[in-house]
Amino acid sequence: MYVGRAESGMPSIGDHYRPAGEDAPIYRVVGVTDEVALLQVTDDAGRRASTGDLRHVSADRLDAEFEPAADPEAGFQPVAGLRNALSGLYWQFRRFL
Repeated sequence: MYVGRAESGMPSIGDHYRPAGEDAPIYRVVGVTDEVALLQVTDDAGRRASTGDLRHVSADRLDAEFEPAADPEAGFQPVAGLRNALSGLYWQFRRFL
């Protein structure tokens, strides 16, 4: 699985990073200009989280303080998909009651 940088040396939108040497949250690259915008996508335990924590770091700081990480949503979870489908079906009929 690809978890590194693009050929140009700059991170690409959608890449994932975590602070180096730490069991820390994973951040997704959501913007690349003069700085890199990182959105926190997991908690410290690695569970998916919607924190709204957005950080801007320079490319040099990203190189020095962060390491590439795997996409936390890369796993297939059939039980969660089935639960979501059933929940949606329930609410489709519930609105008529």
